[in-house]
Amino acid sequence: MTSANPERGCAGVFNMPRFVTPGMFAIGIEPELTFSNGAGMGFNAKYTHGMTDMSNLIAIIGTGSGARRLRAGAAWTFDFFPDIEGQPGIGLGVQSIYWRLKESGRFDLTLLPYIHKTFVSGGTHEFEPFLSIPFGLGFTTDTYKPVMNVALGCMFKGSEHLRYSIEVAVAILNSDSYVSGGIVYYY
Repeated sequence: MTSANPERGCAGVFNMPRFVTPGMFAIGIEPELTFSNGAGMGFNAKYTHGMTDMSNLIAIIGTGSGARRLRAGAAWTFDFFPDIEGQPGIGLGVQSIYWRLKESGRFDLTLLPYIHKTFVSGGTHEFEPFLSIPFGLGFTTDTYKPVMNVALGCMFKGSEHLRYSIEVAVAILNSDSYVSGGIVYYY
């Protein structure tokens, strides 16, 4: 596929599994490097607002080089099973995102089922690995196609208000493979 082909997408998971206290917020920045569909660099900004103990709303805006240019969207997350004691957190994100690609636009509607678990090492070091399989439909002006990838990542606690992330995704169907990282400030 060439970089002009608008068949690739699927936004990253980043800090989606990490919940924000209701009424509070988090702001994150996420640089990314895509390896498929004409490779390129990107930069995303995400605002997360805590709705309930197990639900967040997320706003996404970003830009990039290569095939993927502007992106803007929103997501809602819900943990069916919270990350407590010996139990991992299991949840679902519902996301809509518009991609302005090199020669056209695309609108994706995706579900992001995920599993995550927080581990504490040495009493102070905290890390939270996650796994997600985003899937859905990508719509262009004349067609729609299924999209899917597999994302694996981890959040690391830097301080009470800062967390860092690393994420790798492998394209499965009409999506991009990428590596991303980032930093999130929780207020």
